[in-house]
Amino acid sequence: MGVLDEASLCYGPPQGDWSLGDLVLAPTAMLWTAAERPTDGYPQPAPPPDGSRSVTYSLWRDSSALPSPAIECRLGPAIIVVDDCVIDKEFNAFIERRIREGMAEAEAVAAARADRSLDPLIPVAPVLPYHQLRYAGEAAVRQGQAVGYFPLPGGPDADEGFVDFTLTVPVSRQLLFGPAAALSDAARNILRWKLAQFYALRNLSVDAEISAAVGKTITAAHAVSDNKQRLVVDLELDHGASRLRLRQEPRRTDQPDARLRGHS
Repeated sequence: MGVLDEASLCYGPPQGDWSLGDLVLAPTAMLWTAAERPTDGYPQPAPPPDGSRSVTYSLWRDSSALPSPAIECRLGPAIIVVDDCVIDKEFNAFIERRIREGMAEAEAVAAARADRSLDPLIPVAPVLPYHQLRYAGEAAVRQGQAVGYFPLPGGPDADEGFVDFTLTVPVSRQLLFGPAAALSDAARNILRWKLAQFYALRNLSVDAEISAAVGKTITAAHAVSDNKQRLVVDLELDHGASRLRLRQEPRRTDQPDARLRGHS
């Protein structure tokens, strides 16, 4: 069994702050043209919190040659899909600025925690049941092979499902409920890699290595920093039959230390 198909390996205790890989209950939304989705009368009762049903509203009347939008919203399980330093970038910058201005660190942290305008949005993606999977192969998604998807095994506090990164949406942190569960360090490293695979342009020099890894199952992941302060992720494939090493150049060298913020 690998990290992505064994609950005891995939999940770990939640951290004190919102973090990449936290599973939450949250509203998520998609924008369509009004012609693509039948709209509901406003307002409607809240949809059930299992994500099984949505409400759809027309946003405004036709006023130009542009298509009229409609918003479809669900309430259900979702996962945070952005790294911790991004979640609290304004929070940490606020503290650093106040310290430079002469404020004591404890006072600056307290002021930052009280300011709800800092980092108000957190990108999340809904966790969907496998019967909603469209053209991607279920086996490939479950094994972590399909680009743009991340599998989640069923566990004590999480239902089995998959994450489709194309459905990522920014949600107010005040609307996030939980976390109900959190990924383990090993699973979080794999999620980090799958997000990089989805968003980043691949370097042609590693295309051969990546092509050779296609069809293999990720069974372990380890993240370290090398002597040039690059993030290095070692992926174990098929229980050690082969490995893939990925490196990411640091974006900045003067990143301030993160401080505990808490979920509130």
